[in-house]
Amino acid sequence: MLAILAGGVASAPAGATADNVQQVTAACKTSVGSVTHAGDHYIRDYTATTPPSMTSETPGLRATFLDAGIAGSMVKEPVAAGSQYSGWMVFGQLMWSVSYQVDGQNKPIAGSTKLAKVGGGWDAFSYFETSRYAVGSVRRTNQYGLTKTGTLVRWTMNGNTWAAKATAPGFSSIRTMALVSQTASYDTFLATTRGGALYSVHVPTSAPMKPVVKLVRAAGGWWQPYANLIAERCGQYGTLLLAIDRNGQNAQMYAVGHVNGTATVINELHWVDADFVDPVYFRMTGRPDLTPPLNGE
Repeated sequence: MLAILAGGVASAPAGATADNVQQVTAACKTSVGSVTHAGDHYIRDYTATTPPSMTSETPGLRATFLDAGIAGSMVKEPVAAGSQYSGWMVFGQLMWSVSYQVDGQNKPIAGSTKLAKVGGGWDAFSYFETSRYAVGSVRRTNQYGLTKTGTLVRWTMNGNTWAAKATAPGFSSIRTMALVSQTASYDTFLATTRGGALYSVHVPTSAPMKPVVKLVRAAGGWWQPYANLIAERCGQYGTLLLAIDRNGQNAQMYAVGHVNGTATVINELHWVDADFVDPVYFRMTGRPDLTPPLNGE
């Protein structure tokens, strides 16, 4: 990492202890979307059982998302017909807005699929995520992308328009990231490096964009193999983190306490009792005004 990693984040409320981080995982789960090699969309829940396991599997739209590359989190929200799934995916160099509806039995509704091209140049990116926040009077949607050369890019949505583009260099060592915290004034990510380190990346929503990065775990640890990180809130200040090794086709689950640099409590819960063979994974979430925001920092 470049000099950006020398920054720090202001202290925040005390985090969980090792014991209560372990305890709050009892009812915690993360909902994960994936796209198969055949272009099928699946939704699977992974729960912090002992050992962690896949507790539900729901097939979605079939043979529609062929050649998907990277995808941000996808929203499931109620509509008159049943539910609607929506988000953004990259196919080749093109970013698309995608959505479709399912009925009460979660069967895709014919004719409900919508694809709208956003733009090109996305073959230059290795990571993408959407942060949707709607609490009180604050409504915002921010799009984040990490280029293969190490520049973090953010857009602020204005309706359907990607606006207020902001960039920050210095992330060339990052392999992947996961959104773990959202407030009215910032987003926070956990990020792994190719050398096996774990960092937090605190990104204020103000302009210009000035991320603040803190070391969570030093290089040489067990974080190097993971190609995908997917996070869900767990407890008052906690995060359930699913770390997917696509080469090994497996995943570890971690309970992460309040993110606070090297003082962050991380409990390894075990390998997940499931296979991870799909090429694309992303977080499934709900409509932001109906879903509590991530609260890991």
